[in-house]
Amino acid sequence: MKSYYQTRINQALKHIDEHLSEDIDIKSLAEISNFSLFHFHRIFKALTGESPYDSIKRLRLEKAIFLLKYRPNLKISDIAFESGFASIENFSRQFKTRFQISPSAFRKNKELHNSRIYQEFSPNDFYLHIENSRKSSKADFTVELERLAAIPIVYGKAIFGADGSGLVEKYLELMEWAAENQIEIKGPLRRFGMSIDNPEVTPASKYRYDFALRIEQEYPSVEGLEFGLIPEADYATVQLEGNLEEVAKAWDYLYRDWLPLSDYVPIHYPALEEFIQGPEEIGWDRFNLKCRVPIKKLKR
Repeated sequence: MKSYYQTRINQALKHIDEHLSEDIDIKSLAEISNFSLFHFHRIFKALTGESPYDSIKRLRLEKAIFLLKYRPNLKISDIAFESGFASIENFSRQFKTRFQISPSAFRKNKELHNSRIYQEFSPNDFYLHIENSRKSSKADFTVELERLAAIPIVYGKAIFGADGSGLVEKYLELMEWAAENQIEIKGPLRRFGMSIDNPEVTPASKYRYDFALRIEQEYPSVEGLEFGLIPEADYATVQLEGNLEEVAKAWDYLYRDWLPLSDYVPIHYPALEEFIQGPEEIGWDRFNLKCRVPIKKLKR
Protein backbone atom coordinates (compact mmCIF):
# COMPACT_ATOMS: atom_id res chain seq x y z
CA MET A 1 0.00 0.00 0.00
CA LYS A 2 2.87 2.36 0.74
CA SER A 3 3.99 1.93 -2.86
CA TYR A 4 0.61 3.32 -3.96
CA TYR A 5 1.20 6.52 -2.02
CA GLN A 6 4.80 6.78 -3.22
CA THR A 7 3.79 6.20 -6.83
CA ARG A 8 1.23 8.99 -6.64
CA ILE A 9 3.68 11.42 -5.06
CA ASN A 10 6.31 10.42 -7.63
CA GLN A 11 3.90 11.57 -10.34
CA ALA A 12 3.75 14.99 -8.70
CA LEU A 13 7.55 15.08 -8.43
CA LYS A 14 7.87 14.11 -12.10
CA HIS A 15 5.55 16.96 -13.04
CA ILE A 16 7.63 19.38 -10.98
CA ASP A 17 10.85 18.22 -12.66
CA GLU A 18 9.36 18.59 -16.12
CA HIS A 19 7.83 22.02 -15.53
CA LEU A 20 10.33 23.82 -13.29
CA SER A 21 10.52 26.83 -15.60
CA GLU A 22 6.72 27.24 -15.56
CA ASP A 23 4.16 28.23 -12.97
CA ILE A 24 3.37 25.16 -10.87
CA ASP A 25 0.00 25.13 -9.18
CA ILE A 26 -0.25 23.09 -5.96
CA LYS A 27 -3.88 22.26 -6.74
CA SER A 28 -2.77 20.73 -10.04
CA LEU A 29 -0.11 18.67 -8.24
CA ALA A 30 -2.79 17.31 -5.93
CA GLU A 31 -4.95 16.35 -8.91
CA ILE A 32 -2.01 14.70 -10.68
CA SER A 33 -1.25 12.62 -7.59
CA ASN A 34 -4.96 11.79 -7.17
CA PHE A 35 -5.10 13.09 -3.60
CA SER A 36 -7.53 15.58 -2.17
CA LEU A 37 -6.00 19.04 -1.75
CA PHE A 38 -7.10 18.88 1.91
CA HIS A 39 -4.59 16.08 2.53
CA PHE A 40 -2.03 16.44 -0.29
CA HIS A 41 0.38 18.74 1.56
CA ARG A 42 0.67 16.45 4.56
CA ILE A 43 1.03 13.28 2.46
CA PHE A 44 3.65 14.94 0.24
CA LYS A 45 5.70 16.11 3.20
CA ALA A 46 5.32 12.80 5.02
CA LEU A 47 6.87 10.93 2.08
CA THR A 48 9.44 13.48 0.87
CA GLY A 49 10.45 15.30 4.04
CA GLU A 50 9.53 18.72 2.68
CA SER A 51 6.48 20.63 1.54
CA PRO A 52 5.57 20.89 -2.17
CA TYR A 53 6.57 24.57 -2.11
CA ASP A 54 9.96 23.78 -0.55
CA SER A 55 10.56 21.00 -3.08
CA ILE A 56 9.84 23.34 -5.97
CA LYS A 57 12.09 26.06 -4.55
CA ARG A 58 14.93 23.64 -3.80
CA LEU A 59 14.83 22.05 -7.26
CA ARG A 60 14.78 25.46 -8.94
CA LEU A 61 17.79 26.60 -6.93
CA GLU A 62 19.64 23.37 -7.70
CA LYS A 63 18.93 23.85 -11.39
CA ALA A 64 20.25 27.42 -11.11
CA ILE A 65 23.44 26.09 -9.47
CA PHE A 66 23.93 23.72 -12.40
CA LEU A 67 23.41 26.49 -14.97
CA LEU A 68 25.74 28.85 -13.14
CA LYS A 69 28.46 26.19 -13.10
CA TYR A 70 28.11 24.80 -16.62
CA ARG A 71 26.51 27.56 -18.68
CA PRO A 72 28.92 30.49 -18.18
CA ASN A 73 27.59 32.35 -21.22
CA LEU A 74 24.03 32.55 -19.88
CA LYS A 75 23.05 35.83 -18.27
CA ILE A 76 21.98 35.72 -14.63
CA SER A 77 18.53 36.93 -15.69
CA ASP A 78 18.22 34.08 -18.22
CA ILE A 79 19.22 31.56 -15.54
CA ALA A 80 16.60 33.01 -13.19
CA PHE A 81 13.78 32.64 -15.71
CA GLU A 82 14.96 29.25 -17.00
CA SER A 83 14.99 28.00 -13.42
CA GLY A 84 11.42 29.10 -12.88
CA PHE A 85 11.77 32.36 -10.93
CA ALA A 86 9.38 35.16 -11.82
CA SER A 87 12.01 37.89 -11.50
CA ILE A 88 15.75 38.25 -11.12
CA GLU A 89 15.14 40.06 -7.81
CA ASN A 90 13.24 37.10 -6.39
CA PHE A 91 15.87 34.69 -7.70
CA SER A 92 18.74 36.65 -6.17
CA ARG A 93 16.96 36.95 -2.83
CA GLN A 94 16.09 33.22 -2.65
CA PHE A 95 19.59 32.22 -3.76
CA LYS A 96 21.33 34.42 -1.19
CA THR A 97 18.94 33.38 1.59
CA ARG A 98 19.78 29.72 1.03
CA PHE A 99 23.46 29.86 0.09
CA GLN A 100 24.61 33.09 1.81
CA ILE A 101 26.12 34.30 -1.45
CA SER A 102 24.77 36.04 -4.54
CA PRO A 103 24.42 34.17 -7.88
CA SER A 104 27.07 36.35 -9.53
CA ALA A 105 29.51 35.85 -6.66
CA PHE A 106 28.96 32.10 -6.79
CA ARG A 107 29.64 32.06 -10.53
CA LYS A 108 32.97 33.87 -10.02
CA ASN A 109 34.12 31.68 -7.12
CA LYS A 110 35.39 28.51 -8.82
CA GLU A 111 36.23 26.88 -5.48
CA LEU A 112 32.56 26.86 -4.54
CA HIS A 113 31.70 25.03 -7.77
CA ASN A 114 33.17 21.83 -6.36
CA SER A 115 31.83 22.28 -2.84
CA ARG A 116 28.62 20.98 -1.27
CA ILE A 117 27.22 24.48 -0.87
CA TYR A 118 23.86 23.40 -2.24
CA GLN A 119 23.65 20.68 0.43
CA GLU A 120 25.39 22.14 3.47
CA PHE A 121 23.46 25.36 3.93
CA SER A 122 19.93 24.28 3.09
CA PRO A 123 17.42 23.71 5.90
CA ASN A 124 15.47 21.59 3.39
CA ASP A 125 18.42 19.40 2.42
CA PHE A 126 17.50 15.74 1.96
CA TYR A 127 20.33 14.49 4.15
CA LEU A 128 19.49 16.96 6.90
CA HIS A 129 15.94 15.62 6.99
CA ILE A 130 17.21 12.07 7.39
CA GLU A 131 19.57 13.08 10.21
CA ASN A 132 16.89 15.00 12.08
CA SER A 133 14.35 12.20 11.76
CA ARG A 134 16.85 9.75 13.23
CA LYS A 135 17.50 12.04 16.20
CA SER A 136 13.84 12.26 17.21
CA SER A 137 12.12 9.32 18.84
CA LYS A 138 9.41 7.76 16.71
CA ALA A 139 5.94 8.36 18.08
CA ASP A 140 3.52 5.47 18.24
CA PHE A 141 -0.23 5.83 18.52
CA THR A 142 -3.20 3.49 18.47
CA VAL A 143 -5.42 4.07 15.44
CA GLU A 144 -9.11 3.17 15.61
CA LEU A 145 -11.39 2.87 12.60
CA GLU A 146 -14.82 4.37 13.22
CA ARG A 147 -17.86 4.94 11.07
CA LEU A 148 -19.52 8.26 11.85
CA ALA A 149 -22.98 9.23 10.68
CA ALA A 150 -23.41 12.65 9.06
CA ILE A 151 -23.20 15.47 11.62
CA PRO A 152 -25.04 18.77 11.05
CA ILE A 153 -22.89 21.66 12.25
CA VAL A 154 -22.68 25.40 12.69
CA TYR A 155 -19.19 26.70 12.11
CA GLY A 156 -17.10 29.84 12.05
CA LYS A 157 -14.19 30.52 9.72
CA ALA A 158 -11.13 31.82 11.52
CA ILE A 159 -7.81 33.25 10.35
CA PHE A 160 -4.92 32.48 12.69
CA GLY A 161 -3.38 35.97 12.46
CA ALA A 162 0.01 37.05 13.75
CA ASP A 163 -0.43 35.66 17.26
CA GLY A 164 -3.33 33.22 17.08
CA SER A 165 -5.84 35.75 18.39
CA GLY A 166 -8.02 35.19 15.32
CA LEU A 167 -8.63 31.59 16.39
CA VAL A 168 -9.48 32.59 19.96
CA GLU A 169 -11.94 35.25 18.86
CA LYS A 170 -13.82 32.94 16.49
CA TYR A 171 -13.99 30.13 19.05
CA LEU A 172 -15.38 32.49 21.70
CA GLU A 173 -17.87 33.88 19.19
CA LEU A 174 -19.13 30.36 18.43
CA MET A 175 -19.35 29.45 22.12
CA GLU A 176 -21.27 32.66 22.87
CA TRP A 177 -23.78 31.78 20.14
CA ALA A 178 -24.09 28.27 21.60
CA ALA A 179 -24.81 29.67 25.07
CA GLU A 180 -27.46 32.02 23.69
CA ASN A 181 -29.17 29.09 21.97
CA GLN A 182 -28.72 26.70 24.91
CA ILE A 183 -26.68 24.22 22.86
CA GLU A 184 -24.73 21.55 24.72
CA ILE A 185 -21.04 21.84 23.91
CA LYS A 186 -19.60 19.07 26.10
CA GLY A 187 -19.61 15.37 25.30
CA PRO A 188 -18.57 13.16 22.38
CA LEU A 189 -18.91 14.45 18.81
CA ARG A 190 -19.85 17.98 19.90
CA ARG A 191 -16.97 20.34 19.16
CA PHE A 192 -14.67 20.17 16.15
CA GLY A 193 -11.84 21.97 14.46
CA MET A 194 -10.89 21.69 10.80
CA SER A 195 -7.64 22.87 9.21
CA ILE A 196 -8.54 24.23 5.80
CA ASP A 197 -4.87 24.99 5.14
CA ASN A 198 -1.66 23.28 6.21
CA PRO A 199 -0.01 25.21 9.07
CA GLU A 200 3.41 24.08 7.87
CA VAL A 201 2.83 25.64 4.44
CA THR A 202 0.40 28.54 4.71
CA PRO A 203 1.62 31.79 6.36
CA ALA A 204 0.02 32.46 9.75
CA SER A 205 -1.59 35.63 8.42
CA LYS A 206 -3.54 33.54 5.90
CA TYR A 207 -3.92 30.19 7.68
CA ARG A 208 -7.61 29.19 7.87
CA TYR A 209 -9.16 27.06 10.57
CA ASP A 210 -12.87 26.33 11.09
CA PHE A 211 -14.42 25.81 14.52
CA ALA A 212 -17.60 23.72 14.37
CA LEU A 213 -20.34 22.75 16.79
CA ARG A 214 -22.89 19.98 16.41
CA ILE A 215 -26.52 21.12 16.17
CA GLU A 216 -29.75 19.14 16.44
CA GLN A 217 -32.13 21.51 14.63
CA GLU A 218 -32.22 24.34 12.13
CA TYR A 219 -31.46 27.90 13.23
CA PRO A 220 -31.90 31.31 11.61
CA SER A 221 -28.87 32.58 9.73
CA VAL A 222 -26.44 34.61 11.79
CA GLU A 223 -23.67 36.92 10.60
CA GLY A 224 -20.21 35.40 10.91
CA LEU A 225 -21.38 31.79 11.20
CA GLU A 226 -22.37 29.20 8.59
CA PHE A 227 -24.25 25.91 8.60
CA GLY A 228 -23.04 22.70 7.03
CA LEU A 229 -22.63 18.96 7.34
CA ILE A 230 -19.72 16.74 8.28
CA PRO A 231 -20.22 13.82 5.86
CA GLU A 232 -20.93 10.26 6.88
CA ALA A 233 -17.65 8.42 6.48
CA ASP A 234 -15.12 6.05 7.95
CA TYR A 235 -12.45 7.79 10.03
CA ALA A 236 -8.96 6.80 11.11
CA THR A 237 -8.79 8.17 14.64
CA VAL A 238 -6.06 8.83 17.19
CA GLN A 239 -6.90 10.11 20.68
CA LEU A 240 -4.30 12.05 22.66
CA GLU A 241 -3.72 14.40 25.55
CA GLY A 242 -0.76 16.76 25.54
CA ASN A 243 0.75 19.92 24.13
CA LEU A 244 0.88 21.17 20.54
CA GLU A 245 3.95 19.04 19.84
CA GLU A 246 2.00 15.90 20.75
CA VAL A 247 -0.81 16.96 18.43
CA ALA A 248 1.69 17.44 15.60
CA LYS A 249 3.19 14.00 16.29
CA ALA A 250 -0.25 12.41 16.10
CA TRP A 251 -0.98 13.98 12.72
CA ASP A 252 2.48 12.99 11.47
CA TYR A 253 1.89 9.43 12.59
CA LEU A 254 -1.45 9.22 10.76
CA TYR A 255 -0.15 10.66 7.50
CA ARG A 256 3.44 9.39 7.50
CA ASP A 257 3.22 6.00 9.19
CA TRP A 258 -0.32 4.67 9.30
CA LEU A 259 -2.01 5.76 6.07
CA PRO A 260 0.72 4.64 3.61
CA LEU A 261 0.72 1.16 5.17
CA SER A 262 -3.07 0.86 5.32
CA ASP A 263 -5.61 -0.04 2.66
CA TYR A 264 -7.19 3.42 2.84
CA VAL A 265 -6.87 6.83 1.22
CA PRO A 266 -8.28 10.16 2.48
CA ILE A 267 -11.53 11.46 1.03
CA HIS A 268 -12.09 15.04 -0.12
CA TYR A 269 -13.03 16.57 3.23
CA PRO A 270 -10.83 18.24 5.86
CA ALA A 271 -9.36 16.19 8.68
CA LEU A 272 -11.11 16.79 12.00
CA GLU A 273 -9.98 17.58 15.50
CA GLU A 274 -12.72 16.55 17.91
CA PHE A 275 -12.31 18.36 21.22
CA ILE A 276 -12.93 16.07 24.18
CA GLN A 277 -12.18 19.05 26.41
CA GLY A 278 -12.15 22.67 25.32
CA PRO A 279 -9.87 25.59 26.22
CA GLU A 280 -12.33 26.81 28.85
CA GLU A 281 -11.64 23.53 30.66
CA ILE A 282 -7.90 22.93 30.17
CA GLY A 283 -6.54 26.16 28.65
CA TRP A 284 -5.18 26.98 25.22
CA ASP A 285 -1.79 25.30 25.62
CA ARG A 286 -3.07 21.79 26.40
CA PHE A 287 -5.18 19.50 24.24
CA ASN A 288 -7.48 16.54 24.81
CA LEU A 289 -8.78 15.59 21.41
CA LYS A 290 -9.25 13.03 18.69
CA CYS A 291 -7.47 13.47 15.37
CA ARG A 292 -9.73 12.09 12.65
CA VAL A 293 -8.90 11.54 8.96
CA PRO A 294 -11.90 10.74 6.74
CA ILE A 295 -10.96 7.72 4.63
CA LYS A 296 -12.24 5.24 2.07
CA LYS A 297 -11.08 1.77 1.10
CA LEU A 298 -8.67 1.76 -1.81
CA LYS A 299 -10.09 0.00 -4.84
CA ARG A 300 -7.58 -2.40 -6.31
